Amino acid sequence: MPVKLLSSIRPPNFAQLMFAFKTVLAAFLALWIGLWVGLPMSFWSMTTVFIVSNPLAGATRSKAIFRVIGTFAGAAFAVAVVPGLFEWPLLLSGVLAAWVGLCLTISLLDRSARSYTLMLAGYTAAIIAFPSTNNPYGVFDTAVARVTEITLGIVAATLTHSIIMPLSVSVPLGGRLERWMRDAETWLADCLTRDAPRRTPREQQQLAVDVVDCALMTTHVPFDTSHWREATGTVRALLERMVLLLPLLSGLSDRRAAIAAVPENPDPDLDRARMAAQDWLAAGSPSDALPDLSMADSTLFANARTADWHDLLVISYRVRLAQVVALLGECRQALNHLRDPDAPILASLRSPRAAFRLHRDFGQALMAGIAAAAAVFACCVIWIYSSWADGAGAAAMTAVFCCLFASLDNPVPMILRFGVAICLGVPMAGVYVFAILPMVHDFLAMAIVLSPPLLAIAYCVGNPRLAGQATAMAMGFCAAVSIQETYQQDFEHFINANIGQVLAVILAAGFTAGLRNLGTDVAIKRLLRSLQRDLVRLSASPVAPDPSQVLARVMDQTALLTQRLSTDTEGVLTAQEGLREVRLALNLVAIQHARTGAPLRQQRALSILLREAERYFRSWRPDAPPPPDERLLHRIDRALRLILRDGMDLDPQPLPFGHPDARDRPHAVAALIAFRRNLFPNSPSPVLHFPTTGPAELPA
Repeated sequence: MPVKLLSSIRPPNFAQLMFAFKTVLAAFLALWIGLWVGLPMSFWSMTTVFIVSNPLAGATRSKAIFRVIGTFAGAAFAVAVVPGLFEWPLLLSGVLAAWVGLCLTISLLDRSARSYTLMLAGYTAAIIAFPSTNNPYGVFDTAVARVTEITLGIVAATLTHSIIMPLSVSVPLGGRLERWMRDAETWLADCLTRDAPRRTPREQQQLAVDVVDCALMTTHVPFDTSHWREATGTVRALLERMVLLLPLLSGLSDRRAAIAAVPENPDPDLDRARMAAQDWLAAGSPSDALPDLSMADSTLFANARTADWHDLLVISYRVRLAQVVALLGECRQALNHLRDPDAPILASLRSPRAAFRLHRDFGQALMAGIAAAAAVFACCVIWIYSSWADGAGAAAMTAVFCCLFASLDNPVPMILRFGVAICLGVPMAGVYVFAILPMVHDFLAMAIVLSPPLLAIAYCVGNPRLAGQATAMAMGFCAAVSIQETYQQDFEHFINANIGQVLAVILAAGFTAGLRNLGTDVAIKRLLRSLQRDLVRLSASPVAPDPSQVLARVMDQTALLTQRLSTDTEGVLTAQEGLREVRLALNLVAIQHARTGAPLRQQRALSILLREAERYFRSWRPDAPPPPDERLLHRIDRALRLILRDGMDLDPQPLPFGHPDARDRPHAVAALIAFRRNLFPNSPSPVLHFPTTGPAELPA
């Protein structure tokens, strides 16, 4: 066992012990059934149990379903290509390598649990096809056997973890959602005072990371064993509101800082709104007793026509405060309903508007696919021209290594650690194969002697920090022991087959390092460029986009950036600017919606403003503070003056921030104030009113 595994083990944890017991029980159940029905390589079933098992029952079940689908797809492809191409080994190798690369590329574009399906289809085809080249017309039988063995392991793991003390996804997910709510309420409390905020900018950014983590965890909820399975729509609707809350809280914090920077200027209405929100927070944020803030009525914006810049900042603060309180109330109501299905809930909280579309890096996905295909093909060339009897296993493991860690910024260290862990399981397996198992003559005795190492490995699989290496050890140990219906000792084959794993590690790591742009700095720069492109697209969009979809993607990009920034990172992105792009996206969406329902003159002014914003963002460097741009600043101020003079027709029903029952419409005034603050926070206060004499200014 690796030194890292030994040094990282803590005192026994009951949940991990129970998980280890269930995993080993499922492994022996799958192995016994496989031997009983006469499957040729029953150890595949045992190995599969360790691969698909997860401490959360819902995650085990979802992973099992996706694995079954991927296994069938990979087996079908292998059956389709091997009989027709086995006479041209290089061509067959190229086709299989291309299939692995294509499946990996597509799987990386879907960052949910579903991505496992295509990735598995890629390397399952390699696992079945390469060993079948010596018996091409038996590939169907091989494929059936592999699918049966893997499905058997999946079923055994799923049943065991679902029946024996299942751990629901709702336990960790509910705890994370509750912690997120408390953090968001703490941030709101900071925004209600003039004192220094209690939460640092990086802690505020961490909320974006937590939202994305929760969103990825919800993919297992439909497969859960608790009542949350029937409330999947509510979970997603809750996440939708959490995504929308972050830029609103960030904007509210910015307005609080701007107002606090001005010498004390008593505002009884603002003080009453703050006190009402503070009392609501102190009462536990009850969803059925929201404070009456009344921030978005037409009188408020009518008064804005004669206001100065400080007054407009106060108006923007009050609008954002009302929006934040309304969304927090709905989040609290949704969370209460998830805990108690009989608790009242709004109809709009029973289902989301649409599934989130997370960030996709097409360039990195394509390069990962090319690296995997090149590594697999190179291994095949070595195998073919060296006439290596066990080279098929090396080619298959190369595909596995390239696929498993392709989503990482730099997969090479993890490929090496995973390969080392697999290889470290081999000596222990050798002791069993040549010293212990020859003295065992029945299944019960075999299960008893194999239990100690398997329980230790399964215990480590239940620890998130050790799961990857422990799973690798399980794969190496089970494959090397290679329990089959009849026992055979072949030291030469044992060594030769396991040497292939070393070559697979070297090729996978080498081609990945050579063909991919690796490292955290590269990932950060790519994410920043993607954020810039999204702001350009939002500015140029001819129609008003869906706020929740836009913010989900931008929020995800911000979360990915936060995960990659160390606490002492300086340069490309500071913690203070982490949510700036999210707020800008929200502002652009609000301006687009305001333009849709505005009078013709205002539509023209806002259209010109958006064109200037598009030009500005095309030349913008998102890894640096926003540069001054007098043209864009002038267009913002001109549009603001025009709307303040002419007013804007307000719909009785407010524009939703991503859901139909939001309580406040982001008026163009509030959107323009926020847009100006986010881009040019240090610019002088604008001239807000047209001259009382002379011709009226028209938007150019």
